[in-house]
Amino acid sequence: MFARSLLLLSVLVLGACRSAPETLTLAMPENRPLHAHGESVVLQAVALDGNGQPVENPKLRWVSSAPEVATVEDGVVVARKSGKAKISAAAGKARASVEVQVSIPSLVDIRVDGADFLLAGNSIAISAVVKNELGKPLVDVPPQWTTSDPTVARVENGRLVGVAPGRATITATVPPLSRNLQVQVVRSDFARVEVDPTHLVFAKVGQRLQLRAKTFNNRSVVLNDVPVTWFSSDWSVATVSPTGEVTAVGPGRTVVTATAGRRKAAAEVVFEVKTAQR
Repeated sequence: MFARSLLLLSVLVLGACRSAPETLTLAMPENRPLHAHGESVVLQAVALDGNGQPVENPKLRWVSSAPEVATVEDGVVVARKSGKAKISAAAGKARASVEVQVSIPSLVDIRVDGADFLLAGNSIAISAVVKNELGKPLVDVPPQWTTSDPTVARVENGRLVGVAPGRATITATVPPLSRNLQVQVVRSDFARVEVDPTHLVFAKVGQRLQLRAKTFNNRSVVLNDVPVTWFSSDWSVATVSPTGEVTAVGPGRTVVTATAGRRKAAAEVVFEVKTAQR
């Protein structure tokens, strides 16, 4: 009985010795950062004994150098916030580690020039800049582009395409973030804008006069669906409303401009009377 017990103990000891890892390696299943809070990945651990044979189900001790960035339990790494963490595993004398990068998007911005006035049939370059919590741009997180009205405007192959006159909202989404862009598409034959009258004279503060803008196509036919934006070069002399109504503010001269895309027309505004003398 004693001999049988001793033999059994010897077999267990030898078995334990054979199963003790001598080398250990860790690897990420995909060589990329984690991009969402709570996103997880299972590390691949390979343990070999002294003969180079795989050790089945080795008991590993796991630790993260920065648990505020990424935690680890039984080889499962969970993202917490942007940064880097070294994930280590150990079994006996065998040790291994792997660096895990977490880069969580916190800002999405759309880069485009001229989306507020796009001719139908034309296209312009459009892109989205994505940054993480540390302000670093993320180049491996492409946005998903959607449009509120594909019959007006849409995004194709990095280009904002004007389809037909109208308004549409273009959205760039990088879950859980999104950014909207208002797009105005106008007729492709739009050619010029005119302002009437081209000269205004004010005599007192608060006086109001109306400017009117007309838009034309390349055959001098009036277009009624082209939006115009109004500006005053000196708001201390006169202000202008979105409908072109000019209000006198103070003495001097200013230029009020009606702008439609890259086309514009202007009217000179003069306040001829100085402030009243007491």
